[in-house]
Amino acid sequence: MPLTTMKRPAELLTSLWIACLLVACGPGTGGTGTGPNVGATLAEGTYTATLDPTLAPMQPLPCGDRCAGPVVLSVSDVRVELNLPCQRFVHEGSWEFDADGRAELPGRWTTLAVSGDKTVLQEQSVLLTVLANLPDGQGLRLELSLRGLDGAPLLGPVLLTQQPQQAPAVSCLSFN
Repeated sequence: MPLTTMKRPAELLTSLWIACLLVACGPGTGGTGTGPNVGATLAEGTYTATLDPTLAPMQPLPCGDRCAGPVVLSVSDVRVELNLPCQRFVHEGSWEFDADGRAELPGRWTTLAVSGDKTVLQEQSVLLTVLANLPDGQGLRLELSLRGLDGAPLLGPVLLTQQPQQAPAVSCLSFN
């Protein structure tokens, strides 16, 4: 048999071995790919934090010094709800994180604000940005920020930690 005929199986085996190595380094395997994605279902649950008053909206709220209270984010694959004292965000519809663990969710932002001597209900369309930090010993953590459709920041960034059980909603605006 000529040497070139013997070389062909060796070349095929080498090519197959290299192809296997490249597949092993693909996404989700810890190799050079994009790594594991955080799906909406992985993030399901309740997340909480205490709001730093400097991250709260600039308009006067009727909650006064209690506005720097608890933040509760409830996440499912078809609804995301953020509750703060006198403030609430709701996104309804399916959603996913991108390959970088980021999701931008359009929704309704409702606030109970003080205008002169009256308390008024204000509502606007906004964009909630959620960044997921992959689970570790502390569980999954989400960082969120909220901005108006004009790009003006309304809240955040706020880092929330996952809770083992449902926490009660804290907003005075909790309604369906």
